[in-house]
Amino acid sequence: MRPINLLPPEVAQEKYRRRRLYVALFGVFLYLVLLGFGVFYWNGKVADARADRDVQLDVNRGLERELVTLTDAGDLQERFDAKADLVRIALANDVDWGIILNDLARLLPPRTWVETFTGTVVAETTPGVVGQVAFSGVGLDFPDVSAWLRSLDSEQFVGITGTWVNTASESVIGEDEVVTFSSTAVLTEAAVTERADRLIPEVP
Repeated sequence: MRPINLLPPEVAQEKYRRRRLYVALFGVFLYLVLLGFGVFYWNGKVADARADRDVQLDVNRGLERELVTLTDAGDLQERFDAKADLVRIALANDVDWGIILNDLARLLPPRTWVETFTGTVVAETTPGVVGQVAFSGVGLDFPDVSAWLRSLDSEQFVGITGTWVNTASESVIGEDEVVTFSSTAVLTEAAVTERADRLIPEVP
């Protein structure tokens, strides 16, 4: 059966208006809730961004202070490098003559002896060559002079190569016949010390 509404149409219209008002009010309420949530969310984002900015500003200020100290450190490093270069220049081709003489005494053949020794360091004109040494000596016979050459050219005598006898002649000492000789050799980079590296401290 078809339902019969005995209420006046004004009552139905009033209910319809109230229903629309409730829906509108609920929509406004829902909008305000979403708006409040959005404002709260973005306020949190802004607060986080400001906190990150403050942290970054603190980091920047710390880096600026460190940069000031590093500027002083840079000047100090430049002065250190300049003085280190002076040491390297002063000790370029620094030869430890004491070691050379010690090796000479150790490797000298038993029937020869050295009367004079001179050593010079020269500007590097030939790669690997730093100077020259010259000797005058005495051997009991010519084979002893040959032994002298073999001794200085051996691998045990570090830093000296190209040994050469310039002169060798018979002579007499007292009643004994001997051979006097003069000899030269080349000083190589192996004779150069690492004194500069030891004198210059390492800077971490």
